Amino acid sequence: MNILVYGAGAIGSVIGGFLAKAGHEVSFLGRPWHMEKIRSDGLFITGIWGEHLIKDLNVYTDVSQLKNKSFDLIILTVKSYDTESAAREIKNMFKPHTVVVHLQNGLGNAETLLKYIPEDKLITGIVIFGAEIVEPGKVKVTVSADKTVLGSIGNVSESKVKEIAEIFNQAGIPARATNEIEKYLWAKVLYNCALNPLASLLEVPYGVLAENPNTRKIMDQIIEEIYEVGKRMGVKFEPETAEEYKQLFYSRLIPLTAEHHASMLQDIKKGRRTEIDALCGAISRYGEELGIPTPANTLITHLIKAKESISRNRRNKSPHK
Repeated sequence: MNILVYGAGAIGSVIGGFLAKAGHEVSFLGRPWHMEKIRSDGLFITGIWGEHLIKDLNVYTDVSQLKNKSFDLIILTVKSYDTESAAREIKNMFKPHTVVVHLQNGLGNAETLLKYIPEDKLITGIVIFGAEIVEPGKVKVTVSADKTVLGSIGNVSESKVKEIAEIFNQAGIPARATNEIEKYLWAKVLYNCALNPLASLLEVPYGVLAENPNTRKIMDQIIEEIYEVGKRMGVKFEPETAEEYKQLFYSRLIPLTAEHHASMLQDIKKGRRTEIDALCGAISRYGEELGIPTPANTLITHLIKAKESISRNRRNKSPHK
């Protein structure tokens, strides 16, 4: 299969690397500092899934370089705030046989993509493993809590979703298909909203948040607000209630990633935008539209945006940036 990873950061590099190792023709579109190292020395994957050196990847640093190229599968791993611009570019390279799998955080990405991509060609994926770029050309798989879940909120056939999931599995990326992708999407939003912003603001690993009664109260409120908003929107949560989810959250989910640091914090420290608008910010917007108060999610959104701005200003003023 001829595959393009559009936005090959940490997650995209891992997935593309394993697919290439399994024999697929894989191309990366990503940032020059990462792509050039991969072009010269190959992609080195380390971490809990072993050590792998993958060479002979096709790497590109500008979408214009992909003109007239054709792909069977495009894996989209850009940040949520780049979804619209990426979708416009993908539309220009889209062929009748092309399928797009987007593996992104937050809410609203699929809806944006469906403005440009046919609904029978878009698969939504939820990644439950973590990865980071250790240095240019080298990525590390840091944690894996569950299989990658693939499904469709549009009109992709069940057989096509299962086919893509099996391609992932055969490449060593644990995956499964579902016809309830919305449930998994909101489950990841719950997890990310409750943990990532607070861990970034306080600059602590997830486990510390669970141990502190003050942060537990904030996380509880974030979770309760998401359930209230989601249920009004018709979301079928699993577990069904916020109380049941909180029990699962503290007893099973956090212990699996207790030492994990939020990638959102790394974005802030590097002066980049975070995906807060697709997480707590989305809950805040939906709540406002529905007339549901979301004070915790709204406050967290403003605090993260403030920290982004302060960090960016400091970097701009620093002579060592």
